Amino acid sequence: MKRTMKYLLIVLSFLCLMITIPAIHAYDAYHISDYQIHIDVDKSAVMSVEEAITIKDCRNLEFTKSILQNYSYDANQDGTAENYAYGISNIKAEGASYTTTHSDGKYSVAFKLDQPDAQIVLHYKVRLRRFDTKEEVNVLLYQLISPDHEGTIDHYSISLTLPNRPDTAFDVYEVDQSMGRGQSINTALNDKTLTISGTSPLKEGTGLAVFASLRNFFFNYSHPFSFHLFFTIFSIILVMGVYFGIIYSNRFHKKYMGKTSYPLSDIDAGSLGYIIDGVVDAPDIMTILIDWANQNYIHIHNENQTVSIHIIHELPTSAKGYEKRLFNLIFTDYTMVTIDELAVRRLESKMKDIEKEILLYQERKKSRIIYANHSYSVQLLSALFIVIPLSLITFSCVYEEQFLIGQALKPALTVMGIVYINCLPWIWLLKNQYRFSKNATDVYRILIMLINFICGALLYSYLLGHQTPVVYVAINYVLTILIGCVILFMDHRTIYGRNLYVKLLTLRQFIRHASNDQLLRRLQEDPYYFEDMLPYAYIFDITDIWGKRFTSIPLQAPPWYFHPNAEAQSVIYWMNGLEGSLNAIKKALYRKSAKPKALMPAKKKASSDSSK
Repeated sequence: MKRTMKYLLIVLSFLCLMITIPAIHAYDAYHISDYQIHIDVDKSAVMSVEEAITIKDCRNLEFTKSILQNYSYDANQDGTAENYAYGISNIKAEGASYTTTHSDGKYSVAFKLDQPDAQIVLHYKVRLRRFDTKEEVNVLLYQLISPDHEGTIDHYSISLTLPNRPDTAFDVYEVDQSMGRGQSINTALNDKTLTISGTSPLKEGTGLAVFASLRNFFFNYSHPFSFHLFFTIFSIILVMGVYFGIIYSNRFHKKYMGKTSYPLSDIDAGSLGYIIDGVVDAPDIMTILIDWANQNYIHIHNENQTVSIHIIHELPTSAKGYEKRLFNLIFTDYTMVTIDELAVRRLESKMKDIEKEILLYQERKKSRIIYANHSYSVQLLSALFIVIPLSLITFSCVYEEQFLIGQALKPALTVMGIVYINCLPWIWLLKNQYRFSKNATDVYRILIMLINFICGALLYSYLLGHQTPVVYVAINYVLTILIGCVILFMDHRTIYGRNLYVKLLTLRQFIRHASNDQLLRRLQEDPYYFEDMLPYAYIFDITDIWGKRFTSIPLQAPPWYFHPNAEAQSVIYWMNGLEGSLNAIKKALYRKSAKPKALMPAKKKASSDSSK
């Protein structure tokens, strides 16, 4: 009997446990006995919200309050709902410690309670977003109570005070967690204050929302694209400031223009091309040879259609290292060399090495520096200005949609990186364009422009996808391209280098337009004026124009140039011969190395050996 009673008690206890467990799970995690909300809306459509929440029986001592930020509304009533975001700020709470997070278009305020029963007072501000409707009315759409609460709300009372007396009805209704509309709630309007009081509890997963179509100018909204406008104006000022700054700096030394008609005594002949374009190439090498001839180190002979170079004097010990190397490369162990002998030696690779040596010499000079960006540093740092217009407009387009600085900075920094990376190929090409052939340079330009176009199209679609006005996008695209051209193609010469460059331009103008009287005066002052100016004419590729300037002036060939009957011929005749001789020397020095012949198959090589 006792054993039977024991088994009976065990069964009853088990049944009681099975009945109690569902009851425990069915019981709410907490319930809210009272939920009071006071909202004051000012003329600028900013709501100051205060929520007093009385929580009962919160066993896990955790409570989360959600504040919806993203709303969807068919403003133009065309069946296409658009997303709008309100600005949430100044979140503060009393009665418990709390943390805030943002995800999925809403803020979550997580409270840590000290005891199961507590009263929390929450304060925050909401900046309402203007809905651009065809009727130009102000739409008030706001979620008063979030449906994310896990307990029942026994009683709630809401007061909404507006800046003006409304002339329309307010629709207050229940919403579920999927934002589905439920039953309507009765409201009372007293002057400017809307009062909402619940007659029945709000169940778990049920919230409240309010909607009203207010008359136009009910709120004094700021311009909906104020950041777009502000950043566009800022970008225009920035770009124009950079442009005029660079133009002013480039023209700062124009006072030298038109005052120089004599050879420059403070630079070497081999530096002329470097001053002009920042690189060293074949014309620069030829100006060195002309300078040697003017100093009577070498003579050039053109006899029987054969051009040869003769040593008259060795270079002095004070000559630069690259000059000595070039001199030894041309003449080796002989005092005379023909262009055929130079061509056979195929010196192109060695000439390129000498060009690099001259370039390094120019860039490593510690005094009288010509270029400030010989190591890319200036151009690379200057390119950062290019990214500013598009990155600012990207920041504004995301911020105006979400009102989150952190969320807006991410795409802005991404755009900054994309635009900057797109500038790097241009910097590389501008630095090395003289090292490539014209066809190769054109191909590189087309490829870079294609990459820029693709990236620009993707950025354009992204900006429009975030409701950025087309006019602002277009303005900032133009500004980005403009400031990119200004910075990438700007003059990076130092003040000293710019002075030299302006003087060289002056000499070019003088060579092109000098009158007979001017040339006669120069020849009377210096009988070797023609030869001294020849390197400048050659580097500008206007030797023929320089020769024609002396058509009506008796002039003999330079003493270092020998040509049959040169004295009996006109200036045009021997000048054409001199120009042809210089070009023939350049062509011989830069003859490309022969391509290695393909190896013959083993069987054919054996058969050919046997035939021998």
